[in-house]
Amino acid sequence: MGGAVVGNAGAFGGDIAGVLHSVTVLGPDGAVVERPNEWFEFRYRGSRIKGAGEQRSRGYVVLAATFGLQPGDPESLVARASEILEWRRTRHPAGATMGSTFKNPPGSHAGYLIEQAGLRGYRIGGAQISELHGNFFMNTGNATAADVLALIEYARAEVKRRFGVELELEIELVGWSDSPL
Repeated sequence: MGGAVVGNAGAFGGDIAGVLHSVTVLGPDGAVVERPNEWFEFRYRGSRIKGAGEQRSRGYVVLAATFGLQPGDPESLVARASEILEWRRTRHPAGATMGSTFKNPPGSHAGYLIEQAGLRGYRIGGAQISELHGNFFMNTGNATAADVLALIEYARAEVKRRFGVELELEIELVGWSDSPL
Protein backbone atom coordinates (compact mmCIF):
# COMPACT_ATOMS: atom_id res chain seq x y z
CA MET A 1 0.00 0.00 0.00
CA GLY A 2 2.93 2.34 0.66
CA GLY A 3 3.93 2.50 -2.99
CA ALA A 4 0.34 3.21 -4.02
CA VAL A 5 0.21 6.14 -1.58
CA VAL A 6 3.62 7.55 -2.53
CA GLY A 7 2.92 7.28 -6.26
CA ASN A 8 -0.75 8.31 -6.05
CA ALA A 9 -1.79 5.14 -7.87
CA GLY A 10 -4.96 5.33 -9.86
CA ALA A 11 -7.04 4.07 -12.74
CA PHE A 12 -10.51 4.39 -14.25
CA GLY A 13 -10.96 7.99 -13.12
CA GLY A 14 -9.90 7.60 -9.51
CA ASP A 15 -6.71 7.77 -7.51
CA ILE A 16 -5.36 7.39 -3.99
CA ALA A 17 -5.59 11.15 -3.36
CA GLY A 18 -9.35 10.97 -3.78
CA VAL A 19 -9.89 8.42 -1.02
CA LEU A 20 -6.95 8.81 1.36
CA HIS A 21 -7.68 10.29 4.77
CA SER A 22 -4.31 10.10 6.52
CA VAL A 23 -1.02 8.21 6.59
CA THR A 24 1.33 7.16 9.36
CA VAL A 25 4.92 7.67 8.23
CA LEU A 26 8.36 7.06 9.63
CA GLY A 27 10.17 10.34 9.04
CA PRO A 28 13.82 10.88 8.17
CA ASP A 29 14.45 11.80 11.81
CA GLY A 30 13.09 8.43 13.01
CA ALA A 31 9.84 9.88 14.37
CA VAL A 32 6.54 8.14 13.61
CA VAL A 33 3.93 10.76 12.73
CA GLU A 34 0.48 10.88 11.17
CA ARG A 35 0.10 13.12 8.13
CA PRO A 36 -3.20 14.24 6.54
CA ASN A 37 -3.94 13.82 2.84
CA GLU A 38 -3.10 17.48 2.13
CA TRP A 39 0.45 17.08 3.44
CA PHE A 40 1.29 14.80 0.50
CA GLU A 41 0.67 17.48 -2.17
CA PHE A 42 -0.60 14.80 -4.55
CA ARG A 43 -0.29 15.20 -8.32
CA TYR A 44 -0.61 12.82 -11.27
CA ARG A 45 1.25 9.66 -10.21
CA GLY A 46 3.26 11.52 -7.60
CA SER A 47 3.39 13.17 -4.21
CA ARG A 48 5.77 15.22 -2.14
CA ILE A 49 7.67 12.01 -1.33
CA LYS A 50 7.87 10.81 -4.92
CA GLY A 51 9.47 13.10 -7.41
CA ALA A 52 12.76 14.57 -8.43
CA GLY A 53 14.89 17.34 -7.03
CA GLU A 54 13.10 20.00 -5.02
CA GLN A 55 9.72 18.29 -5.46
CA ARG A 56 10.73 15.41 -3.23
CA SER A 57 10.88 15.12 0.55
CA ARG A 58 13.26 12.19 1.01
CA GLY A 59 13.53 9.66 3.78
CA TYR A 60 9.87 8.91 4.53
CA VAL A 61 8.46 5.39 4.85
CA VAL A 62 4.71 4.76 4.77
CA LEU A 63 3.72 2.54 7.70
CA ALA A 64 -0.09 2.68 7.58
CA ALA A 65 -2.87 4.43 5.68
CA THR A 66 -6.48 5.29 6.49
CA PHE A 67 -9.01 5.65 3.71
CA GLY A 68 -12.44 7.24 3.57
CA LEU A 69 -14.46 5.01 1.28
CA GLN A 70 -18.07 5.51 0.23
CA PRO A 71 -20.66 2.76 0.72
CA GLY A 72 -22.34 1.44 -2.38
CA ASP A 73 -24.70 -1.18 -3.67
CA PRO A 74 -22.86 -4.53 -3.36
CA GLU A 75 -24.24 -5.91 -6.64
CA SER A 76 -23.22 -2.79 -8.56
CA LEU A 77 -19.76 -2.81 -6.99
CA VAL A 78 -19.20 -6.48 -7.84
CA ALA A 79 -20.42 -5.88 -11.42
CA ARG A 80 -18.08 -2.89 -11.83
CA ALA A 81 -15.14 -4.83 -10.40
CA SER A 82 -15.87 -7.68 -12.83
CA GLU A 83 -15.95 -5.25 -15.78
CA ILE A 84 -12.61 -3.75 -14.78
CA LEU A 85 -10.99 -7.17 -14.27
CA GLU A 86 -12.19 -8.32 -17.70
CA TRP A 87 -10.94 -5.11 -19.32
CA ARG A 88 -7.52 -5.56 -17.72
CA ARG A 89 -7.38 -9.27 -18.57
CA THR A 90 -7.79 -8.49 -22.26
CA ARG A 91 -5.48 -5.45 -22.39
CA HIS A 92 -2.75 -5.96 -19.80
CA PRO A 93 -0.21 -8.78 -19.88
CA ALA A 94 -0.11 -11.37 -17.13
CA GLY A 95 3.13 -12.40 -15.50
CA ALA A 96 6.15 -10.52 -14.25
CA THR A 97 5.62 -6.91 -15.32
CA MET A 98 6.35 -3.56 -13.71
CA GLY A 99 2.84 -2.30 -14.39
CA SER A 100 2.75 1.01 -16.23
CA THR A 101 6.37 1.98 -16.78
CA PHE A 102 5.81 5.58 -17.91
CA LYS A 103 3.31 8.27 -17.00
CA ASN A 104 0.94 9.25 -19.78
CA PRO A 105 2.14 12.52 -21.33
CA PRO A 106 -0.42 15.32 -21.74
CA GLY A 107 -2.79 14.56 -24.61
CA SER A 108 -1.50 11.07 -25.33
CA HIS A 109 -0.76 7.64 -23.88
CA ALA A 110 2.73 6.30 -23.26
CA GLY A 111 1.80 2.81 -24.45
CA TYR A 112 0.41 4.15 -27.73
CA LEU A 113 3.59 6.17 -28.42
CA ILE A 114 5.81 3.17 -27.65
CA GLU A 115 3.72 0.98 -29.96
CA GLN A 116 3.74 3.61 -32.74
CA ALA A 117 7.53 3.73 -32.41
CA GLY A 118 7.52 0.04 -33.41
CA LEU A 119 8.68 -1.23 -30.03
CA ARG A 120 5.94 -3.72 -29.18
CA GLY A 121 7.81 -6.96 -28.36
CA TYR A 122 11.24 -5.25 -28.42
CA ARG A 123 13.69 -7.01 -26.14
CA ILE A 124 17.00 -6.34 -24.44
CA GLY A 125 18.38 -9.37 -22.63
CA GLY A 126 15.56 -10.82 -20.54
CA ALA A 127 13.51 -7.61 -20.51
CA GLN A 128 10.80 -7.15 -23.12
CA ILE A 129 8.13 -4.61 -24.00
CA SER A 130 4.82 -6.46 -23.94
CA GLU A 131 3.21 -7.53 -27.20
CA LEU A 132 -0.17 -6.73 -25.62
CA HIS A 133 0.47 -3.24 -24.19
CA GLY A 134 3.42 -0.99 -24.99
CA ASN A 135 3.68 0.55 -21.53
CA PHE A 136 4.18 -2.80 -19.81
CA PHE A 137 7.77 -4.00 -19.58
CA MET A 138 8.18 -7.67 -18.73
CA ASN A 139 10.73 -10.02 -17.25
CA THR A 140 10.81 -13.01 -19.60
CA GLY A 141 12.49 -15.07 -16.89
CA ASN A 142 16.07 -13.92 -16.69
CA ALA A 143 16.04 -10.11 -16.91
CA THR A 144 18.64 -8.20 -14.97
CA ALA A 145 18.19 -4.70 -13.60
CA ALA A 146 20.64 -3.55 -16.28
CA ASP A 147 18.43 -5.13 -19.00
CA VAL A 148 15.37 -3.31 -17.67
CA LEU A 149 17.18 0.01 -17.39
CA ALA A 150 18.58 -0.33 -20.93
CA LEU A 151 15.10 -1.12 -22.29
CA ILE A 152 13.62 1.90 -20.50
CA GLU A 153 16.36 4.16 -21.85
CA TYR A 154 15.93 2.80 -25.39
CA ALA A 155 12.14 3.23 -25.37
CA ARG A 156 12.43 6.79 -24.04
CA ALA A 157 15.02 7.69 -26.66
CA GLU A 158 12.97 6.22 -29.53
CA VAL A 159 9.77 7.99 -28.50
CA LYS A 160 11.70 11.26 -28.11
CA ARG A 161 13.41 10.81 -31.49
CA ARG A 162 10.24 9.91 -33.39
CA PHE A 163 7.64 12.11 -31.71
CA GLY A 164 9.54 14.72 -29.68
CA VAL A 165 7.84 13.52 -26.49
CA GLU A 166 9.86 13.03 -23.31
CA LEU A 167 8.41 10.10 -21.38
CA GLU A 168 8.56 10.38 -17.59
CA LEU A 169 8.87 7.28 -15.42
CA GLU A 170 5.85 6.21 -13.41
CA ILE A 171 7.84 3.51 -11.65
CA GLU A 172 10.41 4.33 -8.99
CA LEU A 173 13.97 3.17 -9.65
CA VAL A 174 15.70 2.08 -6.46
CA GLY A 175 19.46 1.76 -6.15
CA TRP A 176 20.31 3.55 -9.39
CA SER A 177 21.73 6.83 -8.10
CA ASP A 178 23.88 7.19 -11.22
CA SER A 179 20.98 6.55 -13.63
CA PRO A 180 20.44 9.15 -16.35
CA LEU A 181 16.70 8.65 -15.90
